[in-house]
Amino acid sequence: MSAASRPSRVPRPPAPFHRDTPLSEVMVRDVITIQLQDRSSLVDTLMKHHPIHHLPVLEGDVLRGLIAQRDLYRSMLSALYFEGEPELHSFLDDFTDIASIMTPDPLTLEPTNTLDDALQLMLEHKIGCVPVVDDRNRLQGILTDSDLLRILNAVLPPPGAGRAS
Repeated sequence: MSAASRPSRVPRPPAPFHRDTPLSEVMVRDVITIQLQDRSSLVDTLMKHHPIHHLPVLEGDVLRGLIAQRDLYRSMLSALYFEGEPELHSFLDDFTDIASIMTPDPLTLEPTNTLDDALQLMLEHKIGCVPVVDDRNRLQGILTDSDLLRILNAVLPPPGAGRAS
């Protein structure tokens, strides 16, 4: 996806959602990604200009890793003394690469897996997103903790609804 366009982070209708809803029905398909050979500063730029906290790393169209916002911040700790963004980006590009920032081979699911599979995986491993890939590890979409909160918001009744007075 082009860095200039903004992906819709709202799960696609129709609601209601169930634990057995396939990920293909709720995942975000227009995923902002980065290539393994891209400059490290692009990670910072993308996360600042888009409402994302997770950035899949591709080699061609194959998922190779995942960069969470906290991974980027950890890589930037030694650069805290820089005063401006150009100096920070220069440092990132000169002393780090995408492979050193990313988590290689992240946990993934397939589009046919269910919402419950994603919930259980994210809870068990304490992760904030699950890349959704096909059988050749090509990225198909992503499901994040924010997406799950939007789904929860869609299925819970409004405040006070269904309560006895």
